[in-house]
Amino acid sequence: MKKRLLALLLAMVLVLSFAFVGCSSNEEPTDAPAKEESTDKPADKPAEEKKDLVVGDPFVVMDNVNARKAVAMSFDKSFITDELLANGSQPIDFFVPDGISSDSEGNGFRSKYPEGFNHYNPEEAVKLWETAKEEVGFDVVEIEFLTYDTENSRKIGEYIKEQIEKTLDGLTLVVNMQPFENKLVLEDEGKFQLSWAGWGPDYPDPMTFMDMWVTGGGHNSAKYENAEYDAIITSAKSGDLVTDIDARWDALQELENTLLGEDQVLVPLYQRTTMRLYQSYVDGIVRHNFGGDFTYREATSNEINGETVLRLAETSDIPSMDSSKATDSRSFEILANVLEGLYSLGENDVPYPSGAVSHEVSEDGLTYTFKLNEKSVWSNGTPVIADDYVYSWRRAADPATGAQYNFMLTTAGVANAEAVITGEAPTEELGITAIDDYTLEVKLDYPVPYFIKLMTFSTFAPINQEFCEAQGDAFGTSTDTVLYNGPYVLDAWEVGYSHEIAKNPTYYGADTVKLDRVTFRVVKDAASAIALYEDGEIDRVGLTAEYVEQYIDDPNLVLEPELVTFYLVFNINNHE
Repeated sequence: MKKRLLALLLAMVLVLSFAFVGCSSNEEPTDAPAKEESTDKPADKPAEEKKDLVVGDPFVVMDNVNARKAVAMSFDKSFITDELLANGSQPIDFFVPDGISSDSEGNGFRSKYPEGFNHYNPEEAVKLWETAKEEVGFDVVEIEFLTYDTENSRKIGEYIKEQIEKTLDGLTLVVNMQPFENKLVLEDEGKFQLSWAGWGPDYPDPMTFMDMWVTGGGHNSAKYENAEYDAIITSAKSGDLVTDIDARWDALQELENTLLGEDQVLVPLYQRTTMRLYQSYVDGIVRHNFGGDFTYREATSNEINGETVLRLAETSDIPSMDSSKATDSRSFEILANVLEGLYSLGENDVPYPSGAVSHEVSEDGLTYTFKLNEKSVWSNGTPVIADDYVYSWRRAADPATGAQYNFMLTTAGVANAEAVITGEAPTEELGITAIDDYTLEVKLDYPVPYFIKLMTFSTFAPINQEFCEAQGDAFGTSTDTVLYNGPYVLDAWEVGYSHEIAKNPTYYGADTVKLDRVTFRVVKDAASAIALYEDGEIDRVGLTAEYVEQYIDDPNLVLEPELVTFYLVFNINNHE
């Protein structure tokens, strides 16, 4: 009986095995007929094997102007502004924003090239890309796209990646999202081929956008080199063009055409408008187009635990509190609230005397004499004197400091600034002198009509030499390694999470400062920030696209157009 059962089982296994011969569980069923076995003779010539794809060096590819123009024309920027941002920001094909300043006849900078350069044109992008492939000799290339790790950056980065890859055959965009501070480091080190960046003006002139791209410039992350471009910038800052306003204006407009229309060093994305919600009890925050984005000297808010506190959220931390070395808007905003230079910015960006009480200008416009505010003291009680300004400016100009914003000294026309910055002259020859403790003299190489407004920028703020040198490399890295002479002090700083400024009790105008404290949480996710605002945990929040419709009729919604442009920058001339 056992033998019969074993035989029966063996037979069943054999039947099942034959039933499954030739069937693959990984194949999808199709409607195609079964393929018949061919009876044709083999072809006399074997089929040509598929060509091996040539992989391009990404730096070499980005050095090709046709490749850069192809990228610029390959995606629709209006989708970014209308769908992803939906906050009133405008798509642009220019770099210098609309509204920054005007010429002698009142014409804005955009009057000559109002629409910009190299507009969205996928068909032309494909042609340029194929030309670049032939010129460089590649079939495929992988480009690293460096961007921020915020929610907006993720959405915009993913859209740009999808559209560029869809349009340009053989291009793969690898998105590298980094925290703000890390991104700045990687950008400075040139570890990217394409990077998303933003720029706001440091002073009211197109030069604040155009001189970024001179050869070797501190903010020239593209590594762009153009001797003719450099020569015109020099002439417009300190040469013949300085005294011919209309010719200078025209020259700068043509330089933008060179930068974008001809060389495509950048890909402009949009000019920013921000929608923000403010709690109804918040008032007196002053927004600026230059320097730090906001100052809080006049601000008011609610009382919490016996203190008047303004609670805010930001998407990034402070990279540096060293006023000579800071390079970003987050640092500049905090510095503008804890330090005072000779002048400060008020409503509508009108400068008012703060570290100085008055100034006189020579008839030729080349010598400024400032009388300093004798009530101004550092947070350790030491008086702020003229030597503090001399030390600060010399430190910024000294090549050993490595200050990216040293160009502000040449922008201001400070005598011998260029020679000091390049190491051709000692810092003692910089055109700034302490006449006595409370009299400061500044000599210029050429007149600068917006010189006083430049004095509001953090690079020109004083630094106490004894304190700074005692801190060494730690200066500006914590709450205890900075001295303050402004309305607030940096009272707490938990790197990566939060920071706080508190009223400075040694400030000469402390009685006029209404807030006891301003707190900043680092919140990168828009939904989390909105939830904090709705729960009454923060007093201001910016709206991303998905929340615009929900709050469009809110009486506390404020639309804030800005002179800020966002753009992509190529890393070029960065290969052997």
